[in-house]
Amino acid sequence: MILLLFGVFAGCENPFTTRQPEPPTNPSNFIPPSTPDIVFINLRIAFEERNVENYIRSFVDTTRSENTFIFVPDRGVAAANPGTFQNWQLLDERRYVTQLLQVTPADSIHTLRFVEEQRNEGATTATFTQNYELILHHQRQNENIPIEYRGQSQFSLEKNESGDWVIYRWEDFTNGEDPPWSELKVLFQ
Repeated sequence: MILLLFGVFAGCENPFTTRQPEPPTNPSNFIPPSTPDIVFINLRIAFEERNVENYIRSFVDTTRSENTFIFVPDRGVAAANPGTFQNWQLLDERRYVTQLLQVTPADSIHTLRFVEEQRNEGATTATFTQNYELILHHQRQNENIPIEYRGQSQFSLEKNESGDWVIYRWEDFTNGEDPPWSELKVLFQ
């Protein structure tokens, strides 16, 4: 009997040895947004990684702030799509980006570039005016939905009680011939 038990336990690994940790199922390169600049880096990374949660983390959380998220679309896009952006909230933002990223192949490359035009930064609030270029290779191109979006946005940010910078207001403007980001939100809402 003792020999039998010894034989059973001889094949077992030591239960007290340390094992190799498993890699995370959804690795993330999210950077704690200790400065306003990092918020825009995180937005870029969220698109590259197709990570909805990290995209949403860049926006104000009403449990940590008195502000709520406000998106002000390009005037032309708003006029062409009445009611679409009325009361646009973070839930709408999540829905659009989720639907957008669901129709982008895993092997496609997304590009989001910001070029700063102007900044006004204080201790707890900041306003950034940024030109942007967003290129997304999605699976709805056969519906004549563009893959390139360019424009200018004015972002209002705050430092929340945790010391993280987040966007609480986003105004979008057309900046030439290409459709602005507002148009992308309409198409994938």
